[in-house]
Amino acid sequence: MKVRTGFQGMSSKEGEGVHELVSAWVEKHLEPIMRGVGYAESELAVNIAKRKKGARKFHVKLHMHVPPKKIVAAHARADELRPAIDEALGRLLREVRKHVSRVRHQEAYKRKARRTRLRELKAKLAAMPAEIVTEATGGIEKLLPRLEKAVRRELTYLRSQGDLPPDYPTVDDVIDEVVAAVKSEWSEGADAEAVYLKLLKAMHEVLDREVRNSRVFGEMESLEAPPAADAEDQAEAMVEEEIAEFWQPDELLRLEDVVEDEASPEPEAVLEEEETAPEVQYTLVVMRELPIQWRRALMLQTFEQLAAQQMAEIFGEEAATVSAWLDAANRFLDARMRDAGFDLGNGHASARLIQPSK
Repeated sequence: MKVRTGFQGMSSKEGEGVHELVSAWVEKHLEPIMRGVGYAESELAVNIAKRKKGARKFHVKLHMHVPPKKIVAAHARADELRPAIDEALGRLLREVRKHVSRVRHQEAYKRKARRTRLRELKAKLAAMPAEIVTEATGGIEKLLPRLEKAVRRELTYLRSQGDLPPDYPTVDDVIDEVVAAVKSEWSEGADAEAVYLKLLKAMHEVLDREVRNSRVFGEMESLEAPPAADAEDQAEAMVEEEIAEFWQPDELLRLEDVVEDEASPEPEAVLEEEETAPEVQYTLVVMRELPIQWRRALMLQTFEQLAAQQMAEIFGEEAATVSAWLDAANRFLDARMRDAGFDLGNGHASARLIQPSK
């Protein structure tokens, strides 16, 4: 984990040793917890302010991001610096443990619900004629490598946006449920392209359900629980300006997780091209800011070479609606790229993601 410290109203000498003290505490108490939830790269921000007059002149404020999408904050005041730091760290540890416990219960519920859905799908498959199941298995098997790439891309973006935790669902979790869902609705004689569109549609449905579950349970609070005893703690937790200050989700968005199509250059080759690499990487990061459906449509067009009519079947929309999404997404990306100083010429920024290897 990373520790970032800041001081207000204090000399560097007064704050000497604070960073080392907090870093040692984090390594012993906090890092094992964050590693256990797959978020060892998180950062703890420490801000220490000192008033010139009055009692409890040292004010320590701590905040950090914890998955899936929450800011945990703690603070303390004291006459001396060390007691204020100890009290704030103790409060932070309690809040992190409480949040992790709740998330783990949430994850257990989601996993149980997923197992129930899989059992229902398998029961439906067991009732189907064996020859239909065999045909479905053979038809889907050859599409799995292509599906896996699509799942990886979508998971990468949903995690970078904080819509899903970093460790669940896994690629295999999604593929298992998607394959079972498509098999259970198999139509005899279906061609490969039609089957792949059904796989993509099922993939979006599975991931949308996981995102909804993460949001519902991650935001839920008991209406019967008594209010927090310390009103200042509540106020601290509502401060929003720190979110962009220390949490940069771009760190979770890696080029190699997104550009995997055979027609795309190898990530290492892209990174070696000084002119292309920043353009490609920045485009992928900016795509994270698009509405989910716009981004999905643009990715399906870019990486899967699907037409608007094919995507309309996946999204359950009119082809004209999908075309409007693509147009809006491209205009947004192009504007952001030009703002950043990139020369796009007459093409779209998204077209630069797929280039013939040299």
